[in-house]
Amino acid sequence: MRKLFVNPVILLTIIASLLFVSSCKTEGEINEADLIGIWNIGDSSVDIKVGPLSLTQFLKVTMMLPDEAAQAIVDQLTAEFADIGGGTITFNEDYSYAMLKGDLGEEGSWELEGDKLHLTITGETPGDPLTLRNLSSSAALVAWEEEHVVNINDLPEFTATIIFELNLSK
Repeated sequence: MRKLFVNPVILLTIIASLLFVSSCKTEGEINEADLIGIWNIGDSSVDIKVGPLSLTQFLKVTMMLPDEAAQAIVDQLTAEFADIGGGTITFNEDYSYAMLKGDLGEEGSWELEGDKLHLTITGETPGDPLTLRNLSSSAALVAWEEEHVVNINDLPEFTATIIFELNLSK
């Protein structure tokens, strides 16, 4: 009978390597456990595009508006996003969440599918999902994107893409 000889050191090295490789998180992988906890809502940014152009460029080049008028329209459309920072949002293990900012609060449920974060406010229908562009145990970048038909005074109607990003930290 033939005996198979396996060096125990080599065998242990192979097993340890396999365990290490299988436990490593790949770059960009979203780990649901990292989302659980209390997050501080930080800075936000808004970018509005019409095709490949920024909204300001579109208004100046296509609509022939002067700089001041174009900037006033951009400021008007982005004003609703300016006050979103501040407060906290808590993601619980039971898939509920609570958001607090001053005296205002919101509660609901959450679900994570890949990099899509679905928030449903209690008593309302689910909204568009947010995209987790980056998530670690201490920081997250959340984005929301929407097509929006813009109709301003005497200007022709146009469709713009609103991209909103929000920084969260623990």
